[in-house]
Amino acid sequence: MRQIALVSASLLMLPLAASAESMRCGKWVVSETASTAEILEKCGEPQKKAVSHEDVYARNTLGSTNKVGVKVTERWRYQASNRVLPMLVTIVDGKVVSIERTQ
Repeated sequence: MRQIALVSASLLMLPLAASAESMRCGKWVVSETASTAEILEKCGEPQKKAVSHEDVYARNTLGSTNKVGVKVTERWRYQASNRVLPMLVTIVDGKVVSIERTQ
């Protein structure tokens, strides 16, 4: 049963991986495999940055929930010029999870 859940979860991730974008920063190109340090090095500080915090809960053996941590989501917005759409870099707990064009 657990293997079916893992396979199902993997299949759900396929469309996300297929839609992955990269972002040009001067002579560099960065993708979702880049670290935040690499993006900052190649692209500089974003024009806009938003940070949100979300509590993470887990059920204990008695069935009640306990706070087990905090998920930190950062959204960095880059725009090379007014002629191109901005790029949004989403980072969850320090790991780049997506780079996408935005409005």
